[in-house]
Amino acid sequence: MVDWDKRYREGFYDGATAPNALLQRFWHTIPRGPVGDIAMGNGRNALFLAGKGYSVCGLDSSSEALKIAGLTMTEKGKDISLVLGDAKNLPLKAGSMAGVIVFYFLLRNIMGELVNLLQRDGIIIYETFLKRQNAIDRRRNPDFLLDDGELFSYFKNLDLLFYEETISDAEGRKRVTAKFVGRKR
Repeated sequence: MVDWDKRYREGFYDGATAPNALLQRFWHTIPRGPVGDIAMGNGRNALFLAGKGYSVCGLDSSSEALKIAGLTMTEKGKDISLVLGDAKNLPLKAGSMAGVIVFYFLLRNIMGELVNLLQRDGIIIYETFLKRQNAIDRRRNPDFLLDDGELFSYFKNLDLLFYEETISDAEGRKRVTAKFVGRKR
């Protein structure tokens, strides 16, 4: 089991400051309203959306990550709701979000709940690693990596705006990822 608080305390994620490229490309598709950032980490994506005028609720199970995010938000003058909680038991109300964003986090048993969080016409933006990542990078737990085509299968009832499985170079490292953007009908 990963000690997320320890990782954040030791600066494991200090280099990640820019918002996710998929979010930068598709943020404008999210209708005005609240956005849930699930497993928000240091808050870089929440901060980006807050800067675009969105009300953001960031959820993370690491109190250290939320502490870092809170300090950054205060420095930048952004007001983002920070929730210490486990995504296994999402503490957000069904139908309450105009958007849900998830980056590099996977719990298969909450995929339906993520969709349920969305209002009609709400947008989900999701990106995470595929199992093929283990062939080119440090070993990751395959329970938290997707099979090819798997991400799309969870959201097949949404209107597809974008889907891609790709190998890319990010921050000098190769990433094998699945990316999905969809709208709830």
